[in-house]
Amino acid sequence: MANCVNCGVKRQGTENFCLNCGTKLEEVVPIKTTKRSTINPKQKKMRIASIISIFVIIVGLYGAHLFLNWKYDTSKIIIEMNKAYVKGEHTEFLSFFSIPEKVIEDSEGFYSFIEDEGWDQLRNQIKEEVKILEDDELSNIILDSHGNKLMSVTNEPLLFGLYDRVSFVLHPIKVQAEIPLNETSIVINEQTVTEDEGKSITIGNFLPGEYNWKASAPSEFATIENEGIINVIGDGNNSFIFKPEMEAGMATITSDLPDAVLWVNNKSTGKTVTEITSLGPVPYDGTVTITAEAKDTEGKIVKGEQVAIKSNSAHIKFAHIQDKIASDRKKQLEIEVMRLLKNEHEENVGYYIDNFRYDFENALNSADFSYISGYFPTSSEIQSIYLKEIENHGKIDGYYDYDFQSNTITDIKAIDQNTLYVETAEVFYFYSDDEDYIYNKTKGYTVTINGDQYFITNIEQLTTEKEII
Repeated sequence: MANCVNCGVKRQGTENFCLNCGTKLEEVVPIKTTKRSTINPKQKKMRIASIISIFVIIVGLYGAHLFLNWKYDTSKIIIEMNKAYVKGEHTEFLSFFSIPEKVIEDSEGFYSFIEDEGWDQLRNQIKEEVKILEDDELSNIILDSHGNKLMSVTNEPLLFGLYDRVSFVLHPIKVQAEIPLNETSIVINEQTVTEDEGKSITIGNFLPGEYNWKASAPSEFATIENEGIINVIGDGNNSFIFKPEMEAGMATITSDLPDAVLWVNNKSTGKTVTEITSLGPVPYDGTVTITAEAKDTEGKIVKGEQVAIKSNSAHIKFAHIQDKIASDRKKQLEIEVMRLLKNEHEENVGYYIDNFRYDFENALNSADFSYISGYFPTSSEIQSIYLKEIENHGKIDGYYDYDFQSNTITDIKAIDQNTLYVETAEVFYFYSDDEDYIYNKTKGYTVTINGDQYFITNIEQLTTEKEII
């Protein structure tokens, strides 16, 4: 039912016109009612939960998307890498790089290597290679300052290519060792190899940087071992040759007495030094000592000095042999000193003797000692002898004359550092009222060196030949 829209009178039944004003009434269409289903509380909760779950999944997926974008954001990775380097966190710094399997690493050593290479420059190279990847081009291998392959920047697609993960893959250095002694064992970062002398063996692949090493070799005389630090840097071909310094090896043994019996570490070997040409391997740290026993010229047992082996050769000395060597050396030194002294004065002292002979001729002929007085030490015995001889010539009655023909220096010897001995061969004529003679004499002049002066201290008549002319 519905009221009349014109006068408002209530409709009584199904009439089509208003009984009051005659206005046509609208047709009433019965409303079909449907029975509403009812939802219980449990079903309602499940529906809400489903809606929330879907929402959470959507939020989670979006969050995961944001996280993966953040995680694989290369610029942020490089920033974090830089922070670790600046703080000196070598372990954290190394974690940003990809390391191939079975590569030996030391985070602190690698950090020091990067520090030496120059991190700022390397970081800029990394950025450049990342930019190349982002432009869908092939990146270049980054080399270290020695020309070795250091790092490759690679792109790895994830989740069907929805994301890209950039990796910084390090290239290792192949480390080989040259073995110095038989059965030498080398340990580097718990990596152990053993090989014989003269051979080369691969220790493994290493990241560049410093590593501690130890090496040992067997010996019947003493423990041979050493340790140190190697700085693994490639040769330009990502290779490194390690030559461990063992400070040990074979030692050549010699002795003042080659037939002496060799003793090692206070024990006799039962063999002579000649029979044992070399000993070892032994460490060159003085822990192995040697000596030798022999008999002297009187048949008594004598022992050589004890020698600690500190190099690849050792010599055993015997006191009585060393005394003789020292004596011979002293004599030889004296001979050499005398030879040098002779060479130094030979020319000058020759002139000196020649001048003396010339002045002596004048002194004899004029009976004047002043010609030769300066050749002798003042108040010396020889000065007195020759003064008397000149005076005696002044007492000769009648005519005489000396004519010195030649004066030849036949030898000069150094007696000591202040004395020379000069031998001469002299020829002269003697004329007088009675008879004339020719003389051939050999003499020995002892000449003393006094600063830059010479003095004749003795004249020895060696031989005399006299003939009448």
